[in-house]
Amino acid sequence: MEVNLKETNSATLVGTVIVRSHPAGTIDRYNEFKAAGRIEEAQALIHGGKVEVLDHNLIVDSSNFGFDLLRQYLASAYYGTLTFPLGIAWGEIGTGSTTPASSDTALTTPTNRATISYAANSGTVITQFFFPDSVLSNTTYNEFGTFIGGTSSIGTGQMFNHALFSSPYSKSAGVDTTCEVDFSFANS
Repeated sequence: MEVNLKETNSATLVGTVIVRSHPAGTIDRYNEFKAAGRIEEAQALIHGGKVEVLDHNLIVDSSNFGFDLLRQYLASAYYGTLTFPLGIAWGEIGTGSTTPASSDTALTTPTNRATISYAANSGTVITQFFFPDSVLSNTTYNEFGTFIGGTSSIGTGQMFNHALFSSPYSKSAGVDTTCEVDFSFANS
C-alpha cells in the first residue's frame, strides 16, 4: 500500500506567551480565592491584568529538550522508563535579547524563576507563573521560557519553550507580574 505523504495531515504545536501586570497584592488575593476553591474568580482576577506582552514562542528541539521530550514520552512504553518527569514545572523570565533558536537549552539571561501556579487543559494547554512585586526587580525583561523538572534554582530542568518579546516588558514598582504560556495542538 502506498501513502501519499503530501495528502496526509501534519500536526502543529503552537505556543503563545502573555505577560500581564497587576497591582501589587493581586497574587495574594488570587491565592486566597484558590484556597477557598473559587478558581473561576481567581482566574478572572489574573485575566483582568493589563496585557503587556502577547507573542508567539518557540518550542525548542534539542536532545532531551522540548519536542524531543514529547517524542521520548510517546515511545516510552517500548524504550522503558522516562528519564525526565512529565509536565512543565517552572517558568523563567530574563533580560536577554538573543533570538531564540530550536537548539536552545536555557534562557540567554535568566533573572527569576517561579513554580507553575495554574494549569488547565481545555483544548489549549494553559500554564501560568506568578512573580510578586517583592520578588521581580524593576527592570526591562525580554524573554521567557518554561522548564520540565528541575528545582527552584535558575537553569535547572529541561527547557520546553523560549519566547523573545517583540516589545520589552518594563516592570515598575508596585506591580505583580504573571506570565502565561498557552500551547495549542492542531492537525493541519
